[in-house]
Amino acid sequence: MQLKSAVQWIPHPDGHWILRNPEDITCLQIDDFDKQVILLLNQQPLTNILAEYDLDVEDVQNLLKDLAQAGMLEGTKPPKAKFNLLSFTIPLVNPDVWLSRHIDKIRWIWTWEFGFFLCAFISSSVAVWSASVEEVAASHQQLLTAGKIDNAIQVILLTMLVIALHELGHAFTLKHYGGIVKEIGLLFMCLIPGCYTDTTDQYSLVRRKQRVLVVAAGVLIQVTIWALAVWMWLLSQSNPVWHQISYLLMVAALLTVAINLNPLNKFDGYYLLVAGTGINNLRQRSFDFYVDLLRREEIEEAVETQWVLATYAPLSIVYTVWGFSYLMSLIGNWVLLNVPSF
Repeated sequence: MQLKSAVQWIPHPDGHWILRNPEDITCLQIDDFDKQVILLLNQQPLTNILAEYDLDVEDVQNLLKDLAQAGMLEGTKPPKAKFNLLSFTIPLVNPDVWLSRHIDKIRWIWTWEFGFFLCAFISSSVAVWSASVEEVAASHQQLLTAGKIDNAIQVILLTMLVIALHELGHAFTLKHYGGIVKEIGLLFMCLIPGCYTDTTDQYSLVRRKQRVLVVAAGVLIQVTIWALAVWMWLLSQSNPVWHQISYLLMVAALLTVAINLNPLNKFDGYYLLVAGTGINNLRQRSFDFYVDLLRREEIEEAVETQWVLATYAPLSIVYTVWGFSYLMSLIGNWVLLNVPSF
């Protein structure tokens, strides 16, 4: 079996290789030893390779299995994700061509000059918001007292706008660094709808800073929207309609930031934790860590990462159970209040 012709070998500064499949957008981390074996698989008989590198058949089979699951070998495709009621996606579009067409128009966004301006703008918005905390609280209380269904609809629509711009932030940042964005679609977590952008190709980026920025771009978009809404709210006090819309936009932006920064489910906070720690597949590896403990098998994870893995799985389970229970209680209360026959 041989590698697909499109597969790329990308050297990593940490001393290993990233094997990248741009057709299916998959990546594998390979060390020098495995690279030598892979390159010889189609050139020498298997018996010669086993003898030269002191391997057994099972070692080679496991290596081939990893390559096949990532779609790296001719005639193989990566398996599709299994449907999970608590977390599933519905792909909508492939935006890569459109992103490639427009990325050069906005590359100034990733310059240090714009970054400095953005930090100053957000800082000034925080200062203004902090100085107006009493007025903000009054607006909040006024909307709660009104209790209009129109306000709830406006928050939902504005939240959808914030999420759409958030996903474009991920997509354009990955495209800026040369990655491929193969799909944008709908995401359902515990039956709560949202959006997602497939940024799997970020793992082909060898600089951790770039991977962090790809993940953080969405949150930066949300914070920037909040900062703009603060000034809109401040300058529109003579216009009740815009004053209310700008306040609701602040609420929508802050709400999505709070949800996205949660690292215990696969939102941006989780991927920021992955990019920051360098522990790929953190969630799965954390659960596998406990499986190995229960089976009393040898734990192959590095000592410095074991405490992260040991902490993540139990916290994730507790949060997921709490979140699902809370959602079910909200639905149950709504049914009891609005459907008398129940």
